[in-house]
Amino acid sequence: MRMINKLKTVNLLFLLKTGIGSALAIIIANALGLLYSPSAGIITLLTIQNTKKETLTIAVKRIVAFILATALSYLIFRGFGYTALAYGAFVSLFVALCFLLGLKDGISMNAVLMTHYLIEKHMDLSLIFNEICILFIGMGIGILLNLIMPKNVTKIQKEQLLLEEEMKNTLKSMVEILRNKDQRLDFAPLEHKVEQLLISAYEEAGNRILADTRYLVSYLEMRKLQVGVMKDIVITINQITSFPVQAEPVAEFMEHIAASFHEKNNVTGLLTILEQLKEHFRNEPLPQSREEFEKRAILYQVIKELEYFLMLKRNFILELEEKDMKIYWK
Repeated sequence: MRMINKLKTVNLLFLLKTGIGSALAIIIANALGLLYSPSAGIITLLTIQNTKKETLTIAVKRIVAFILATALSYLIFRGFGYTALAYGAFVSLFVALCFLLGLKDGISMNAVLMTHYLIEKHMDLSLIFNEICILFIGMGIGILLNLIMPKNVTKIQKEQLLLEEEMKNTLKSMVEILRNKDQRLDFAPLEHKVEQLLISAYEEAGNRILADTRYLVSYLEMRKLQVGVMKDIVITINQITSFPVQAEPVAEFMEHIAASFHEKNNVTGLLTILEQLKEHFRNEPLPQSREEFEKRAILYQVIKELEYFLMLKRNFILELEEKDMKIYWK
C-alpha cells in the first residue's frame, strides 16, 4: 500500500519530458556533428524544473555561470596546463564564485562542460562554440518542453469548493460542541487539504509566466489562517466544563457563519450581527459567582476569536484588486 501511495505521487508528465527531451537533445547534437553530444541530454534533464518560471530563472543563471566558467577555464588551463590539478583549481575557484554570486544552480552542469577542454587539451574557438551549441540545445529543448504544462486552475477551484464545504461542516460541528454535545474534532485532514491546495496554487503561479495568480494563493493562505483560528476556538471551548445560557447566542451566531460560508461573502453582514452579539453580552446581568464569570469570560474569548476569523476574510476582500474580482468572482 505504501508503495502504491508513493507511485501516485510520481509526475508522469515530468518523466516523459525528461526522457524524450534528453533523447531529442542528443539526436540533434549528433546530427549537427557536435562533440560530446550526450552532454546535451544531461543539460536537458537538469533544465526541466517543476514550473516554467523556475526553469527560465535557472536557465539564465546557468548561462551566466557558463560565461564565468569559460573565462576561468581559459585563464587557468592556459596558465597551468590541461592537467587534473589545474582542473581542481578551476573547480575550487568556480564553485566559490558561484556561491558568492548566487549561481550555484550552474555549478554541476558547467563543471561537466569544462572537462571537455581538459580532455581535448585545447580551448580554441571551434571547441568553445561546440560547448555553446551543446548548452543551448540542451537548455532550449528543456525550456520548450517545460512550456507543456497543464493548467490546473479549474481543478484547484473544484478542490477549493470541497475545502470550503469541509470548513462549513467543521463550523457546524463546533456549534454542536457549544450546545454541550460530546464531540471531538480532528483538524489534521482539513489542515492537510489546505496545505496540498496551497502547494498546487504555488505551482500553478510558477507555471503562469504572464498571468497573475496571486489571488488564488492569497485566498488559500487566508483559508489556512482561518482553519488555525477554528482550531483555537475549539481549544477555547473545551476549557468550559459546563455551558451557561449565554452559549446559545454564540452557537446561533456560528450557525450564521456556517450557513453563509462561501468565497464571495464579504462578511459585512456577519460583522454587524457580531457587534449586536457583543452588545447583548454587555447588557447581560453581571455574573454572580467566580465559576460563572470564568465561563462567560471564555465565551467572550470565543467571540473575539470569531471576530478575528471574520476579519481575516474582510481584510482579504479589502485588499482584493478589481481585476481579480472580475476574473475570479464573475
